[in-house]
Amino acid sequence: MKKVIFVVLALIVVVGMVQASDMRFGVKAGIALGNVNKDVEELDAPAEADKKMRMAVTFGAMMHMPVGEKMVFMAEGSYIPKGVKIEYMSEEMIMRLDYLQFDAMMKYAFSEAFGLYAGPGMGLIMKAEQEFDGDTYDFKDDVETLEFSLNIGGQFMATENVVIDARYNMGLTQVPNEGDFDLKNNVLSLTVGYLF
Repeated sequence: MKKVIFVVLALIVVVGMVQASDMRFGVKAGIALGNVNKDVEELDAPAEADKKMRMAVTFGAMMHMPVGEKMVFMAEGSYIPKGVKIEYMSEEMIMRLDYLQFDAMMKYAFSEAFGLYAGPGMGLIMKAEQEFDGDTYDFKDDVETLEFSLNIGGQFMATENVVIDARYNMGLTQVPNEGDFDLKNNVLSLTVGYLF
């Protein structure tokens, strides 16, 4: 039911924005570096283990709509991999938490080329699995369907159409759907986009 409500609200917002003028649509792709807010011992790994960012490809679509001389409203939909990687001796454990992410942000343009932005995000879980020693365990049923987050970032317009974006996405809701293990996602991403 949550998924249906979310999709309906997203469609209403998109249809409403399509009627506005001066909007530009585009696509983007890049890398995402996922991490979580817990240390290795809290993740049931030895203290000597190394917690590393999970690197994977992210991609999606975007819309930019000027709402003033210096302000731009940005709406995005993207597939973003989150999670973490833990290495201990010769073994590796990867926690994959992949989301269909919807973001709504406001950008302040300091110049035609550079701007800073912030805004909320909401992710719909697509994959939740753990890989260890060649085996993969699916735990999607143990994960919250929706994740709310906050985005902070900057954009550089390399040309009139090419956008370079650096962003920090901070999870605001815990990943597990039961208990009080307050595991949250954090992601750094670097993407290159093209506005038509």
